[in-house]
Amino acid sequence: MNLANEIPKYFFGYGLAIFPILLIAGPMVAEIFLLLCIIFAVYSVIKEKNFKYFNNKFLLFFLLFYLVILLSTFVNFRDFDNSKSSIFYFRIPLFALSAWYILDRFKLFNNKILFFYIAFFSFLVLDSLIQYYTGKNILGNEVVRSRISSFFGEELILGGFILRIIPFFLLYLVLNNIIGGNKINFKYVILTSLSCLVVYLSGERTSFFLLILFFFTVYFINKFLRKFIIYTMFSFVIFALVIPHFRVSEDFNPAIRMFKKSYDQIIGKGEEQYEEHKKKMFNKVYIFSHDHHGHYLLSYKMFKDHLIIGTGVKGFRYLCRNKIYILEKNDGCSTHPHNTYVQILVSTGLVGFALLVFAFAFVVREIFNSRKKLLLTNHSDLNQVSASIMLSTIFVNLWPLIPSGNFFNNWLSMIYFYPIAYYFYFNSKSTS
Repeated sequence: MNLANEIPKYFFGYGLAIFPILLIAGPMVAEIFLLLCIIFAVYSVIKEKNFKYFNNKFLLFFLLFYLVILLSTFVNFRDFDNSKSSIFYFRIPLFALSAWYILDRFKLFNNKILFFYIAFFSFLVLDSLIQYYTGKNILGNEVVRSRISSFFGEELILGGFILRIIPFFLLYLVLNNIIGGNKINFKYVILTSLSCLVVYLSGERTSFFLLILFFFTVYFINKFLRKFIIYTMFSFVIFALVIPHFRVSEDFNPAIRMFKKSYDQIIGKGEEQYEEHKKKMFNKVYIFSHDHHGHYLLSYKMFKDHLIIGTGVKGFRYLCRNKIYILEKNDGCSTHPHNTYVQILVSTGLVGFALLVFAFAFVVREIFNSRKKLLLTNHSDLNQVSASIMLSTIFVNLWPLIPSGNFFNNWLSMIYFYPIAYYFYFNSKSTS
């Protein structure tokens, strides 16, 4: 055994495979690992003179996007604290390219990683259900505002976290030949559907919608996974209808938050006092909710004054209380506009927005190309099937018609670019 080769393999190879889990330990742990991956990959690529990972059209696109962010930051420069996140943003897309190199070098898609994901999902589902029924999880974390959060405590990101890692669980099931075509293992159908149930029980409406969109997109692209998805969705519906009925309190009924509260917020029920100064769309509905509607109105006012290059990455939070933009009663002011496309539009103007729309259009085109390839073959190409799962993940991350978190948040940026590395890897294998 060559120890010099084994240490990078276990640290970078296995570390990258479980990278989403590292985010639980805190952004600092994930940030350090990200920087080490970049240093290792850049050093290795230069040493091996294998520049395909950085000499390609993707790097050019990422570089252009970064330069737009940088230009917007300097044009709207306020202070270093407000600008540092954008100045150092280059590390995020560079991580995706570096991770592609690491995946290609170590090719770690074995059952050890699959077992880790199985154990992790099993623990997370069990802990979440215990909290749902008893009010506390096994660590003593209590339910927050009638919503379960498992070991995330007061951070209500349980559903979003599961949404981000389910694609990788499916990926390792595919790569270990457990699902695909007529191969159905009901243990994993049950575990996957229970994971979907936890997203539903968490009350995170955006995450739940995007989870359904993810499975629909995979179903659309990939005929080899359709049977697994049908069984999973059927099991989920049964669990979602049955399990909440064993919980007596209506405070924990996810259907009330998912559907009734969403409908009430869209029509503005309980927000009638604001309708004098904030008109609804068609005088009937708000965009998602009264608060989101305010974010978008405020963003539009800022955008009109910063058409080309935007207000800068943190410009929205800086300007939203400015008297020339402020809405009545400080309505709509927040740290960001709560929609990726609106945020990019107001932060980087039409230039950055055009790049984001181009990226989304590229992903949509690749989805149809991938579907065509998979429909024309009678055998399951594991690389192409895996690439389709990652394409679906990227598509969901870029879906425009939904509230979203801060695009420039470190946690979210890392989890957005992580599946891009896997797509680069599997796409290069399926086309080689």
